[in-house]
Amino acid sequence: MDEPLSLDDARKLITNHVCPVREETVPLQDCLSRRPSCNLLTTIPVPHFCQSTMDGYAVNGKSLAGIKPPLELPIVGEIAAGCTTISALGGGEAIRIMTGGSVPAGADRVIPFEWCREAHGRVTIFKFGRKGRYIRQVGTDLNKGQLIIRKGEAITPFHLHLLATSGMAQVRVFARPQIFFLCTGSELVEKSPLPGQIISGNRAMLHGLIRQAGGISRYLGAAVDDTDQIAMKLQEAGQPNVIITTGGMGPGKYDLMGEVLEKIGVKILYRSLQVRPGRATIFGVRDQTLFFSLPGPPPAVHILFNELVRPAIFALQGKRGTPEKVRAILEQDIVIHKKGVLNLKSGVTTVRSGLFCVRPAGLTEPSTATILIPGNRRLIRAGEKVTVHLH
Repeated sequence: MDEPLSLDDARKLITNHVCPVREETVPLQDCLSRRPSCNLLTTIPVPHFCQSTMDGYAVNGKSLAGIKPPLELPIVGEIAAGCTTISALGGGEAIRIMTGGSVPAGADRVIPFEWCREAHGRVTIFKFGRKGRYIRQVGTDLNKGQLIIRKGEAITPFHLHLLATSGMAQVRVFARPQIFFLCTGSELVEKSPLPGQIISGNRAMLHGLIRQAGGISRYLGAAVDDTDQIAMKLQEAGQPNVIITTGGMGPGKYDLMGEVLEKIGVKILYRSLQVRPGRATIFGVRDQTLFFSLPGPPPAVHILFNELVRPAIFALQGKRGTPEKVRAILEQDIVIHKKGVLNLKSGVTTVRSGLFCVRPAGLTEPSTATILIPGNRRLIRAGEKVTVHLH
């Protein structure tokens, strides 16, 4: 497709060509940040037994109806937390019970120690309490079959707690997608640059961005501006889920990626976008592998990864959708040198006096959002509301 696409149309085209990766079963302790391949539901209620929330005495209030405190009852046993041998409670009896202990059949309330006095195997109760007091009923926290996390959502430490307490020891998740990347440019070196050479920051940044998105990253190295060398490196990569290249884009003499991708049999689906940065950006497919050719400057790579590549990596793991879009108050003026297309700016979000705000990110600041500047604007004043995509 030769006509430049809008950002939204490009994202839809990309996700339409995504096939989720295979599934695998992993132990619960290895599930952090993984994405389940189905909705995860509780397998048992939590708690799965009636549980005392106080140290005290379990009693049957129904058998004592009409008797006003103080009253004295025999103590017929004790239930500690973790005790599994529990006898039913008869009328007119009390069982000493600890916090977390399983409330015996026949008991309908727990009387705290503070309301009682114990002596010679009997307890005097000075305050009775209402039915159900200090007892967590079955399923108070979670019912059996209740949704914990939806398919494709990232598992957090909080989810691990809920999954563990609901009886789940292993989870069916999407495999981590394989994301390979190649940095192109004859000026790139790994260390000790001479005048005219640079150390590529894209290598380290893409490793981090890929892992942050849940992928397994592999660096294919740097390639000089030579179509045969670039094509050979991409061919040798095999068939990962995604291949990303940086550099070799645009109208210059050494901008070669379109030629390279066609040479290795990639079907190119778009060659340019109606955005800046990213007007010279390629997306294509070969078999099940997605190819993204991005410009070389790291700020552009960072923005375009978050806007286009990361949603594709999420979709490979079962989570389809677009970056979260919100409105924010701009804290600093933004001047656009060229209008006509959507401009993307890295931004930093904050909350001030209860208002969600954003400002352009400084050179050494990690961005938390992308600011979207409409193509018909060259100046956005501080105080105006702007649309942002959260990272």
